[in-house]
Amino acid sequence: MRRDASATPDLALLAELQQLYGEYAHVLDAGEFARWPDFFTDDGMYLLQSRENFDRGLPLATMRYESRAMLRDRVIGVTDTLVHTPYYQTHIVGLPRVTAIDDAGIDAEASVLVSRTRRDGLPEILCVGRYRDRLVRVDGALRFARRHVVFDNDLIANSIIYPI
Repeated sequence: MRRDASATPDLALLAELQQLYGEYAHVLDAGEFARWPDFFTDDGMYLLQSRENFDRGLPLATMRYESRAMLRDRVIGVTDTLVHTPYYQTHIVGLPRVTAIDDAGIDAEASVLVSRTRRDGLPEILCVGRYRDRLVRVDGALRFARRHVVFDNDLIANSIIYPI
């Protein structure tokens, strides 16, 4: 049964979500990509999609991974296979907001801004948008069953290598 988000989630849950979102951003900003799949369930989904496609219900996504195994493959690509100019990312994540709770999990969202900085260049905005997530408990800890990154702009850098 879905519970309306107008009922305020307890402070412990909000603190747990804030910690999870903060740790996720830290792992990516620190380049600890091998830890990234651990934030997801075994069948967890990660999508990076334009707002236009999201709003229109279109399935086309810039990135789409449908399991933790696919996320691990991406990590191997990022760290061992893809030839690219390395860059630093910095995530600025808004406070997570619970949009719904049911017996199976939690729906939450947060604003996100990600900058990219190359050693020989100025910082640039890589992505501005929103995380739209479905979270479930696995062994007592919250994990992403779905992390849907919806970016606001129609154009996005053609060289997104690292997860957002």
